[in-house]
Amino acid sequence: MHTKSPLLEIKDLSVSFKVFEGDLKVLNGVNLTINEGEKVGLVGETGCGKTTTIKSVLRVLPSPPARITGGEIFYRGRDILKLKKREIPSIRRGEISAIFQDPLTSLNPVFTIGYQLQEIIKHSLRQQGIEEVSKKELKSRAASLLKETGMPDPERILKSYPIQLSGGMRQRVCISEALRVTVKLLLADEPTTNLDVTIQDQILRRLDELVEKRGTSILFITHSLGVVRHLTHRVYIMYAGNIVETAHTKELFSNPLHPYTRGLLKTVPKLTGEGVSEGIQGRIPNYLNPPEGCRFHPRCGDKMEICINKKPPLFNQGENQMVACFLYGR
Repeated sequence: MHTKSPLLEIKDLSVSFKVFEGDLKVLNGVNLTINEGEKVGLVGETGCGKTTTIKSVLRVLPSPPARITGGEIFYRGRDILKLKKREIPSIRRGEISAIFQDPLTSLNPVFTIGYQLQEIIKHSLRQQGIEEVSKKELKSRAASLLKETGMPDPERILKSYPIQLSGGMRQRVCISEALRVTVKLLLADEPTTNLDVTIQDQILRRLDELVEKRGTSILFITHSLGVVRHLTHRVYIMYAGNIVETAHTKELFSNPLHPYTRGLLKTVPKLTGEGVSEGIQGRIPNYLNPPEGCRFHPRCGDKMEICINKKPPLFNQGENQMVACFLYGR
């Protein structure tokens, strides 16, 4: 069981991007908490702000055009947004790690896998005050990391270049890089997007095993509810830069409250193959001129007058569930 002490706490985070036409108001007051040893899902359609959220945590948003216009991000009690630039690399190397969507762009094509892994391990050890490590020890550690992710023939892989590996193998290398030391928090951003279903399942299960074994907290970022159902303790549902619902995973699936969450669940294919998915009418709003009030109201069949003019706060619905919808705030 995970403890209740918050490891990461995002409070009212707002981010905009300056473009030629004006400001894209992407994140609109995001609140999210991850506890020690907890596995959390962040789910929403493509373009809803999930990746922007984790890039804000890592302080890797390109600025310009990105600008954090409000909010705080506390990691172990320290506001990441107030840290000096020289303090950020030590957190990225030894505390928070990330796996991004495209493994090929995450690896340098001109260096072997062995060289890249060993350099990362070397930097991580330096963060722990270990300066002198032999080449033999570095190679052994790199091979061991690859073996942990289920990589076949790690000795051969270390001598290979990224282009010589399949998508699944490259993603395993990225997982090895992310788990090079016992990081406290792992941010997994659509880690299996471009892989076929059987490889997806293998990688997600292996990632889950490694996280359990090391006691690492993880944020799974995905547009697939199927991924989070069996791999997380809690889920946040994001729509157009807002958290619209959060609950323990079992509760969310048994009792979805927000109209958007219910719409997402209707799009999940059934094993029986019955019928065609209804989907959700419309699309994510234009961030240059997002709707006033609830950003989901143009697509919502349950909208009321108040939804058009006022942004709903998160209303408590029992001990473990909150929903940003005026249907539950009356």
